[in-house]
Amino acid sequence: MKIPEAIKNALANGDESRLQAICEELHPADAAAAFTTLDENLQLRFAQYLDNEALSLITGFLPAPETADLIAGLKKEDQRAILENLPDDVVADVIQEADKNLQRTYVELLSEKKKYVAETLLGYPEDSAGGRMTTAFATLREDMTVRQAIEALEATKEDAEILARIYVVDEENHILGKVRLRDLTFNSRSTAIKDVMDREKLAIRARDDQEEALKMMVKYDMIALPVIDNDNRLLGIITHDDALEIQEEESTEDLEKAAAIFGERDEEGYLKSPVLSHFKRRALWVFFLAIVAILSGLVIFHYENLLERVFILAVYMPMIVATGGNTGAQAATMVIRAMSLGEFTPSEFLRVVWKELRIGLALGALLGTLIGLGSWLLIKVLISNETLIAMTDNHNLAELVTVVGIALTLQVAASTFIGAALPMLARAINLDPAVVASPAITTIVDVLGLLIYFSIATSILGL
Repeated sequence: MKIPEAIKNALANGDESRLQAICEELHPADAAAAFTTLDENLQLRFAQYLDNEALSLITGFLPAPETADLIAGLKKEDQRAILENLPDDVVADVIQEADKNLQRTYVELLSEKKKYVAETLLGYPEDSAGGRMTTAFATLREDMTVRQAIEALEATKEDAEILARIYVVDEENHILGKVRLRDLTFNSRSTAIKDVMDREKLAIRARDDQEEALKMMVKYDMIALPVIDNDNRLLGIITHDDALEIQEEESTEDLEKAAAIFGERDEEGYLKSPVLSHFKRRALWVFFLAIVAILSGLVIFHYENLLERVFILAVYMPMIVATGGNTGAQAATMVIRAMSLGEFTPSEFLRVVWKELRIGLALGALLGTLIGLGSWLLIKVLISNETLIAMTDNHNLAELVTVVGIALTLQVAASTFIGAALPMLARAINLDPAVVASPAITTIVDVLGLLIYFSIATSILGL
């Protein structure tokens, strides 16, 4: 029997011991995943059947909104026990996601030490380095010996979230460097910390964006990143598991913006998010793009007589438009990814767009040639002369396939150029490049493609 079904059966039968046994056998992350599949009533019973220690382990792996909802249904003493057991940064996230009238209540349930930490973390924006840090880390002084350092760590080993990196600070909590646990293990107990420490002082300001923290951790291959205030005092650290969460959030945000989805993402997940929430995040931009797309209709209306006389041109309209949208989206994706990885800046605009323009011309020339030759052969084989004369207004077939080939070449080149240029221009004026990605670019190049196509047809066919 699968785990979610086993848990549902235990809950349905009121078998508290069976549920506890299942959860003891599972990793807390697996138990949390099973918990999220339950409806609200079963989730509440699940919480009531488990002791606070087990529930604290599981809630540490739940999205903050779900943890907030779960805690809201418990007694105050249970709320206090779970909040005290959760890591500091998770407590801050849960309080932030709780209903406004419960936030102060949760803060007051905490011990003085935990309350101070929670209020400190809540003082930073949710998507800042300070908002993502934990204060559960270990520090040493450089004048300690290895023996003294190990004794100091013994007293704080349960409180520190990570001991792979231990920070060396001065009396005012400025970072002087760091030591690894193996530096303490494999050196003489009389060795001074200052003789084995690494004096690297890489850190991020608490108010900096969480994405900058992620970039630093990836660039410098860091297990943990120190977070400092404006006076360079150590406030906390961002750990590797937090970095993975940031990466997921930022990737999801970019993906949604590229699909014209805006607003705050619901952490509960797709199925548990209200329909109204999805509607609000999609409606405005889709409506705007629909209005812009009317321009395509106006272009077609303007060239109505051309289409009536040379009807075969209509056959190629979807292909011209779609190919431009696809190549524009490809260029935008490549440029946005490269910018996010710091491979170039908006100051290198000309180099980037010139490169993409050359790529676009090469792709366009290849596609234009292949589609032109392929069209000529297919028309010759599949369409009779009488039908062809009616569809082409008695124009030469070579001229028609030339129109298609040239239009496709220029459309692909122009679309690739636009796909590269718009994200870089957006970054230059401090807009998110993802905002001008696929839907916006596709709509723009649709209109442009039709203009290119009909303009070339008019010129070559003399209409």
